[in-house]
Amino acid sequence: MVLESTNKENTLVLTFNDPKTKNSISANDWIELRKEIISFDKSDLKYLVLSHSNGNFSSGAQLGENLNALMDDVSAAAQTLWDCKKPVISVVDGICAGAGSNMILLSDFIIATPDTRFIEVFARRGLVVDFAGSWMLPRIIGVQKAKELMMTTEEIDGQTMNDLNMLYKLVDSAQLESELNTLIEKLDSLSFISICMNKEQIKNGLNTTFSESLELEGINQKSRFIHSDAAEGMLAFMEKRQPDYKNTLDA
Repeated sequence: MVLESTNKENTLVLTFNDPKTKNSISANDWIELRKEIISFDKSDLKYLVLSHSNGNFSSGAQLGENLNALMDDVSAAAQTLWDCKKPVISVVDGICAGAGSNMILLSDFIIATPDTRFIEVFARRGLVVDFAGSWMLPRIIGVQKAKELMMTTEEIDGQTMNDLNMLYKLVDSAQLESELNTLIEKLDSLSFISICMNKEQIKNGLNTTFSESLELEGINQKSRFIHSDAAEGMLAFMEKRQPDYKNTLDA
């Protein structure tokens, strides 16, 4: 197993750490990844960070294992990551291939470097795209470009990812940590429950009609009007100060 877990203040950092294989992901890692995400979502921690290690993010799943059994765990991990209620941030450098490439697509923010190498490598191995890549990538960069990357296995760098609107920020490797901290500080200044509800609305909107999205927005907004965060936000605005939010997911 190469998955490593670290708590840092209000953040859970998950890293795949195996320099010999460029951080490839073992069968047990998929199971542990799912457990870690479920535990995180139930905890008081606010942010989940999927981070690089040894100059790479991940080369994807380890091959040569029982792939039929593995796929159930891969799909379960993808579903759990997608269902995560709280903000997920990917910090990416070097190789980001296969299931690793699609893993970062399910995050809410991607911070990457120009040296990032994003590869939908599956067809080179006689495999097909997994970890929800065939659902997510076309929604981010468009159907035709997604076909190109998946069907030709063309490698793109961090600058190209940024040009395709895949990234939150493109920074040099030395700035990854500071950019992550800046993002978390920015999110910490806002209503945490509002951030999480906005995330949920966006996810639901991918599979609902215009009218259904409007209805959900109305229901959610009415619940905000009677929440303490809304009262604090309005009072802080009138008093010309920074709001002091509860930072909870209570309704």
